[in-house]
Amino acid sequence: MPQYLADIKEKEFFLSEDEAHHAASVARHKEGDEILIFNGNGQQFVGRIDKVQKKFVRGTLLRPCPVRRPELDITLCFVPNSRSGLEEVLDKGTQLGVRAFQPLVSARSEYDVLKKWAGGKNDRWQQIMIAACKQCNTPFIPQILAPVKFSQALSAEPSLFAYEAEREHTLLWGMKELKFPRAVRVFIGPAGGWTAQEVAQAKQSGALCVTLGVNILRAETACIAAVAKLL
Repeated sequence: MPQYLADIKEKEFFLSEDEAHHAASVARHKEGDEILIFNGNGQQFVGRIDKVQKKFVRGTLLRPCPVRRPELDITLCFVPNSRSGLEEVLDKGTQLGVRAFQPLVSARSEYDVLKKWAGGKNDRWQQIMIAACKQCNTPFIPQILAPVKFSQALSAEPSLFAYEAEREHTLLWGMKELKFPRAVRVFIGPAGGWTAQEVAQAKQSGALCVTLGVNILRAETACIAAVAKLL
């Protein structure tokens, strides 16, 4: 059953603009059709379409759907290497169940994510996450935080720092050391790797350096692999 992002009001739902266009003109839903609707914050219902217009669809909520969410809240702090790489991480990370994305700028950044954010690309990134939610039938749209410099993202929160020079300590080891927290921040570096200064800063903040395996992964693959292993 197709799923649409909707404005949910008590016993009714409303689709507007792109969602309504897709439902009415692309999927060609008619009055009386049942669809899945979600609000991005965890609410998901089976609904019945009552009114169809070109840019507006209204319907009635029929019944709530059982909702599952990963037990671990992951904030993925990563250094995008390209537009396509960033979009791949947002898509696959959303499907896996990342709670929030924190794009970073590091010493070896190759992609000006700060400029892209200021230029309004965050709207496109939001649409990518919405599409991923529809693909995997989750009602939770992750949060994408404003890009910051690497040093600004460091905090006392439980954090795992993927480092290619680490050989012994795994993600599981890190979670045990952190006493299996309810929420964790995972740091993934750029294609050129972290600098020695960045590694020192991470350790000083309390982040635990971990390995993702015997091979050195592409940055995008590292993001996906780390999240998949943790969830």
